[in-house]
Amino acid sequence: MSYDGSRFAGSQMQTRQRTVQGELEAAWVRSTGLEERVTLAGRTDAGVHAAGQVGSVVTQSDIAVSGLEDRLARELPADMRLHAIVETPSDFNARTSARWRMYEYDLATAARRFLHRGRMQEAADLLLGEHDFRAFASEGQLGPRGAVRRVHSVVVRDGGDLGRLVVVGDAFLRQMVRRLVSALVAVGTGKMGALEIQRALIMREPRLLPTPAPPGGLTLVRVGYQEYTGETL
Repeated sequence: MSYDGSRFAGSQMQTRQRTVQGELEAAWVRSTGLEERVTLAGRTDAGVHAAGQVGSVVTQSDIAVSGLEDRLARELPADMRLHAIVETPSDFNARTSARWRMYEYDLATAARRFLHRGRMQEAADLLLGEHDFRAFASEGQLGPRGAVRRVHSVVVRDGGDLGRLVVVGDAFLRQMVRRLVSALVAVGTGKMGALEIQRALIMREPRLLPTPAPPGGLTLVRVGYQEYTGETL
C-alpha cells in the first residue's frame, strides 16, 4: 500500500489519533465484518509517507483474495491506496519476515541551498555495515534489540531540486533515517565534517548530531523479503 502521511499521527495505532493502522483496520472491518489486527512492515512517524508499505493479517474471512482487494480498496480513505493483496504462507509476518527496508528522502525538504554531494557520500560511506546507532536514535526508543542495526546502502542521487538520499537497512530505530539525513545535510552544507559524524557514531552520542530532518521529505519506498542484493530505485 501507499499513503500520504501528512494527516496521519504515524503508522502505528494510537489512542484518539488518526493512524495508518487504525484506518486500515477500520476499512478491514467494513470489508470483512471481522475485527482483526494488521501488522505493518515498517513504522513511519507522523508526516512520513509510504510508496511500498506492506501489511499482513491472519484472517478468518472466506472472501476470495480478488474480492477482498476490491472491497478494501473502496473502503480506504483518499490518502491511502491499496496496490495488491496476496495470500501468503501461514508463518509470514510483514514485520518479522522482512529482511530490509528502503527509504528515500527529498533533500530539498531539509536544505534550501547547494549541497556538496561528494562530501555527503564520503560521510555516508562511514555508516555502512553493522553498528550501534545509538547516536541516531530517538531518546528512550531503543527497545529490546538495543541500537545495533545493519545499513546496507546510503546513496546520494539526483532528483528534485537538491537531490535525494536513498537508505537501505535491515531495520531502523525511530527517527534514525531522519537523523541520518540531517547529519549528512550538515556535511553537505559545510556545518559538519565526515569525521564528526563518525565520532558521534563511535561515541554513541546523539547530542553531537543535529535534530531530525523534517518528516515530510521521507518516504518508505520498498520492503524486501529476501537477502538484500543491491536493489535500487
